[in-house]
Amino acid sequence: MSQASTMAQMFNDNLPGSDDNPNTLRMFGFDLMSWDEKAQKIRVAFQTRLEFRNPAGAIQGGIVAAMLDDAFGPLLIIASGRTQAPLTLDLNISYVAAATHGRFECEAHIIRRGKSIAFVEGELFGEDGELVARATSTVRLIPMGPRP
Repeated sequence: MSQASTMAQMFNDNLPGSDDNPNTLRMFGFDLMSWDEKAQKIRVAFQTRLEFRNPAGAIQGGIVAAMLDDAFGPLLIIASGRTQAPLTLDLNISYVAAATHGRFECEAHIIRRGKSIAFVEGELFGEDGELVARATSTVRLIPMGPRP
C-alpha cells in the first residue's frame, strides 16, 4: 500500500465524531479517496441523503457548498501534518449544474498556504462525472488541539 493510500485509510479510520456525536463529515459519508502530497491535492467522495433535496428535487445549494467546504478542511489538516485546523473566512461557489441525490466526488487543492492563511479551490462532480460546482476559499489556520 502506498504512503498516500495509507494516509487516506488512516484518515478515514479516524474520522472525528461518532454515531452518538455526529458531524458533517459523517453526515455526508465522507471518504478520502486519495492524497497527493507533492501536488497538495485530495480527492474525496460524499454520499447524499434524500432529505438533502430541496422542494424541486435537487440537492440544496447549501449542502453542495458544505460538501466543498468539508473537502477543504481535511485537505488543510492533512497538508499541515495535523498541526493546523482551518477556519473558513470566505467561500465562493459557482453552481454549474443541478445536483441530484447520489454519490459525489470532489477534487481540491491548495493554491497557496502561508503561516496563518491559506487559499484553496475545488470542484464537485456528480455520480455521472458532470461538474456540479466549483469553489474557492480563504481559510485562517490556527493551531490544532487534541480532539475531544
